[in-house]
Amino acid sequence: MTHSLHREGTLDSLKRDYVLFTFPAKGYNYKGSAPKVRHLAELGYRSGPVNMLDSKERRNMYSGITPEEIIDGITVDGTRIYFVFDDPEKVKEVLKKYKEADEGISIVVSGLTDQIREITEAVGITPHTINLSLGIHGRTDRLPPADFREFTTMCGHGVVSPHRVKDILRRVKTGKVTEWEGSLILAEPCVCGFYNPRRSVELLREKAPLYTVDRW
Repeated sequence: MTHSLHREGTLDSLKRDYVLFTFPAKGYNYKGSAPKVRHLAELGYRSGPVNMLDSKERRNMYSGITPEEIIDGITVDGTRIYFVFDDPEKVKEVLKKYKEADEGISIVVSGLTDQIREITEAVGITPHTINLSLGIHGRTDRLPPADFREFTTMCGHGVVSPHRVKDILRRVKTGKVTEWEGSLILAEPCVCGFYNPRRSVELLREKAPLYTVDRW
């Protein structure tokens, strides 16, 4: 899966942004995978993700469903669970749990390559495959501003609109919402569950002073 690879931002910001998900594969470990994925979901949730979603419901924990409901709803084979973490130590903790559980389900982790290598080495596992983003090509002049892409690229399906980002920046700037409230509004429509609201708070705090309300 590559839709978690195109996050943009500074190295410092991306060091607090990791996506982890389970991936049963048809013909290998698909049949009978539901209880195994549910077990992995329980283990992952105990490590404190900042977002999570399962592929059956397609609703993240800021779109009107609780983490407990997400976990309890994993009843169909082939269901995948997605997590976002804001701390490499949490990722390390989860991978240690998964290694011990040994459920036989593929685990994918996205983040800065050097840091992921350090994490997996510390856990004692060797990555099977590494995918890299080659950047954006083509009509890049039609893209939203780089500041906005730091928000929009946190949703792998591109449903966090740059227009919504502009609106939230305006509302934060005018005191109508806090950075956290604005981040939850941005996170809600993300159907892949990859949006990191903790990172979004930092971005709103950083970007809001750069804009003036009257220009919009």
